[in-house]
Amino acid sequence: MSTRSTSTRLAVVTSACLLASLVGTAPGNSGPAWTAGSPDVSRDALSGAALNALAAIAQRDRPPSIAAPQVAGPDQPASLVNDPTDDATAQDTQSETTITVAGPNLVAAFNDSGSFIGGESHFTGYSTSSDGGQTWTDRGQLPDSSEGDAGDPVLATDTTSGRVYMATLGFNTFTNIQMFRSDDNGATFGQPVNATPGFGSTNAFQDKEWVTVDNYPGAGQGNVYLGWRQFGGPGEGLKFTRSTDGGATWGPNQGTPILPGDGQGAFVVVSPDHCVHFFYLSDIFGGNIIKVRKSCDQGVTFGPAVTITDIQAGGINGDLGLKGGLRSNTFPQAAVNPVTGTLYVTYSDLTATNGADVFLKSSTDGGATWSAPVRINRDGTDNDQFFPTVGITTTGRALMVGWYDRRRDAANFDLARWSRVAAINARTGALTFSSNFQLGPSFPVVIGQDPVINTVYMGDYDQIAADANNFYSTWADNSLSNAFHANQPDVRFGRVFRDGTILIGGL
Repeated sequence: MSTRSTSTRLAVVTSACLLASLVGTAPGNSGPAWTAGSPDVSRDALSGAALNALAAIAQRDRPPSIAAPQVAGPDQPASLVNDPTDDATAQDTQSETTITVAGPNLVAAFNDSGSFIGGESHFTGYSTSSDGGQTWTDRGQLPDSSEGDAGDPVLATDTTSGRVYMATLGFNTFTNIQMFRSDDNGATFGQPVNATPGFGSTNAFQDKEWVTVDNYPGAGQGNVYLGWRQFGGPGEGLKFTRSTDGGATWGPNQGTPILPGDGQGAFVVVSPDHCVHFFYLSDIFGGNIIKVRKSCDQGVTFGPAVTITDIQAGGINGDLGLKGGLRSNTFPQAAVNPVTGTLYVTYSDLTATNGADVFLKSSTDGGATWSAPVRINRDGTDNDQFFPTVGITTTGRALMVGWYDRRRDAANFDLARWSRVAAINARTGALTFSSNFQLGPSFPVVIGQDPVINTVYMGDYDQIAADANNFYSTWADNSLSNAFHANQPDVRFGRVFRDGTILIGGL
């Protein structure tokens, strides 16, 4: 049962001001004007959620078309995370998913254009499951706040206190990354805290964040770490803040610079030695390169950048040029073995003969050196695989990679969720991979139909979480229809046992 509110309320910042300068620029401030029609390269590098927010704000006063309420039928997939009966307008997109284990619950969050009904300052939805993903409760919107929430959600759990953190983009001035906190295993979230303080009325636009918690015993346990990309304003580039008091306060003001003037796709993890690893995609010299910087003093200072791999895809954000017109990227996602500290990073890239493929690299020396890439998809075609994510069980004995895959469409257009599991040898760390397996139904590309969504958007990322025995995967799925669209984006879930057995999901 959904708790989403569809009541109309006035925005706390007027639409006129937002359309004039979508980062809350005060009179006399200099910097980029982030207008809905701006064609500059910096704007093209914004995340999908940021571009969606700009598109939505430009239509804040547009009355939505309303459909008759739908009744869920007996064929509704058990693996559906959001409640499709809430999609009572053409604003029916749920995508770009994140998931975490929170005590007895699973918590999933996603971009949700249905939360923007009536011009509200919301673009995020979330759901919980108390039975391992068999059933889900759509919890609707996040709490109202002066800054709002513009999607790009990322979840993390403090396994000691049980607190769940959800980071989102701010909506009304874009100077904030909003940090919502839950102390009831994700059922409800309180008022957000600004996790990127110090920007005030500057022209800074905060984008594409990632949050993680240090869950290892010892100095630093419970610290919360945030990486993101700042466009415009003072110290533009990749930034980092931290909280040492359960997310109540964040610092330093205006963040620690990670890559001045450049970069996108921040991804942050913590290893068992309490070192913080900040992964990102850099194009500072014209080519796309995945790099990492490390801090071993709880995020106070960072060492020099280490190159992980050069990316062959040369577009903005490593765009792969996929068929169907959707935006894509080669942003890295990473995971750390909680027992051995081995780091893993996954990414997609173009190859000379096989289109876009998914790769995995590892480091056993804290990120100083990296292995040769392992191609994860084994499809025997030149069709595309993209948007990978990786998770590791809390025992450190199994790893899973998930991605979108077009292998079963000769036209290289339709896609489905595929995955692969590897057993990790406790003594040597060697990976023994299973075969590739399909985790969800096939569906077409869906872009350009939701009136408040960027016209080439179909998400930027998804995520896998894990406990000792299971992997929990969420992704965007376009296989269902509603009163407005033959195919509309929902959030789907799969649960996979550590040996690769599909427990929820499949065909």
